[in-house]
Amino acid sequence: MLYFRYHSTNCFFVKSSLNQRLLAVDAGWPSTLYEYARNMKTIGCKLDEVAWAIVTHFHMDHAGLISEFLERGVTCFVFENQIDAVDSMEKTILKNDKTYKMIDKEKLRPISAKDSRAVLAALGIMGEVVATDYHSPDSISFVLDDGEVIIGDLPPEGQRMPDDTEHMRNWELIRNKGAKIVYPSHAGVFKLEDKADR
Repeated sequence: MLYFRYHSTNCFFVKSSLNQRLLAVDAGWPSTLYEYARNMKTIGCKLDEVAWAIVTHFHMDHAGLISEFLERGVTCFVFENQIDAVDSMEKTILKNDKTYKMIDKEKLRPISAKDSRAVLAALGIMGEVVATDYHSPDSISFVLDDGEVIIGDLPPEGQRMPDDTEHMRNWELIRNKGAKIVYPSHAGVFKLEDKADR
């Protein structure tokens, strides 16, 4: 897993085993493409290597560059629980950023979480997407077959109240997919505790 952090948000990249092209997981802040590209260089990557993108949810700190990605020919996937969140995000962005370029939703490639494994495998990326809607209805987590998982803004298990069954349900979905190493969007990497240790 490759990632950099800017403006308190982690942006992740997974290399294809077929052609070394990159899948970007989360797409930065609006109107920051050059800063995003500079940060990619710090981890030995180039913006031109990004071929595909998914976002953990459509909030401006996770999906702000999707329109620029589309303009550059990046295939941007959108999941069944996410398309309705695009307009809400853009309305928020436009309140403060009149230079923001709107997402052409016709260019987004719809995909279901159920089909994500097959679609990603065809790109040389072994893993799958799981809908984890605790943070927001459009949230997903991306679980790689090696046990790494990008959780977006899903709060850690330790921040759960004992009767919060929805939070627990999201984490059980991730655990059941074999997650071991957790990559949050706004904190450091951590290991997932074994059930016996919780």
